[in-house]
Amino acid sequence: MEIIAYLGNKLAEKIDISPPAARGLLKLSIKDELDPFKPVPQITFNELKTVIENALNKRLRKLEISNKDEIIKFMLGELRKNQSLITMSKV
Repeated sequence: MEIIAYLGNKLAEKIDISPPAARGLLKLSIKDELDPFKPVPQITFNELKTVIENALNKRLRKLEISNKDEIIKFMLGELRKNQSLITMSKV
């Protein structure tokens, strides 16, 4: 869950919404892309990468975020830099 909180905070800064709303956007994107009943701690790096590339991208497009491609690239970079948070949440 730590990676969702971290990425949610970063997303909130980028699209100027509250951190809880950004975390919700990420969680909804996870539910869109993966099994809706899959627990967040069981999500792998590659699954989260796919979520950002696909479902989050679609949601940002629907919200008419003008710089969505930059945001997706930024989010993928943050995911790569902080992938250890995924491991920490599984302990």
